[in-house]
Amino acid sequence: MKSIVIDRAGGTEVLKVKEMPDLAPRYGEMIVDVAYAGVGLVDILIRKGGFTDLFPFPVIPGLEVSGFVRSIGDGVEGFRIGQPVASMKLLELGGYATQARVTPQLTVPLDSLGGNLEMAEAAASIVNLTTAYFAVKQVNRMRQGDTVLVHAAAGGLGSFLGQIAKRFGAGKVLGTVGSQDKIKLAATLGYDELLLRSDFVNEVKQIAGLQGVDAVFDPVGGETRARSLELLRPLGQIVALGNASGGELAHQSNEIWLGNQSITGFNLGAYAMYDPVGVGQAAREALQLLASREVRSEVHGIYPMEDASEAHRLLESGQTTGKLVLQMG
Repeated sequence: MKSIVIDRAGGTEVLKVKEMPDLAPRYGEMIVDVAYAGVGLVDILIRKGGFTDLFPFPVIPGLEVSGFVRSIGDGVEGFRIGQPVASMKLLELGGYATQARVTPQLTVPLDSLGGNLEMAEAAASIVNLTTAYFAVKQVNRMRQGDTVLVHAAAGGLGSFLGQIAKRFGAGKVLGTVGSQDKIKLAATLGYDELLLRSDFVNEVKQIAGLQGVDAVFDPVGGETRARSLELLRPLGQIVALGNASGGELAHQSNEIWLGNQSITGFNLGAYAMYDPVGVGQAAREALQLLASREVRSEVHGIYPMEDASEAHRLLESGQTTGKLVLQMG
């Protein structure tokens, strides 16, 4: 099989295509012939050495794949050879390869969803859509009519958060983006309005009024998260979904206490270690919404495996909307 291996921390030049031995399933696992692999910010952080304590070099990046079941290990039921699937490799990575080792609990049979979900779309969507679905439904427990703010609203995760919030009854969904050219995407991604992140506090106050917003979904972190506290109404909640800014600000507990506010974290990979069955069920329900076109995906581009470096460069530029995908087969 072919894999993209990172031997050391560095720029896009460290993404190397290498021949490796074919995989054989262990007990409770399957091997998938990978058709497509999603490209995400986590892959870039791994490439730069941000998670060497969890994923030491050499490492094959990639959190999400779609493809066809190649072989099935003992103890696995409910799948068949050749079946089209999408899977989350949250616990061990390895998606940037022509073969991937997957666990049944985190794998969704695509032929069980109905509709016509394309392989590239499934790989692009499964992690971000499941994260959005779980964050809105289980973590925030959104109520009918809530006013919601989403940061990085046109990104891979944000492009689903607005739609899922609407799906679960949000009355008004606002989003922030980093550049003017992304504002035109508002209507297609479920947002009532998209705002530039450079001045979002004043604009949200004008739209939401003195009461503020019920929930903020924030993959950006840093100063953006700190300023979002100004917008939360009493009993409002910030759901921290990442730290793309790289900034880290301490929040005064007295400020949160006296403001009757909360900041809650959600990381799909870490939660999957605790409840893989629950995460897998959420993935099935989320992909069902995509297959039935109750939500839509935004695939920015599909690149051959050998052009992984270009995909990383484009994602780092901040000029993408939705998700980038590698074609592995």
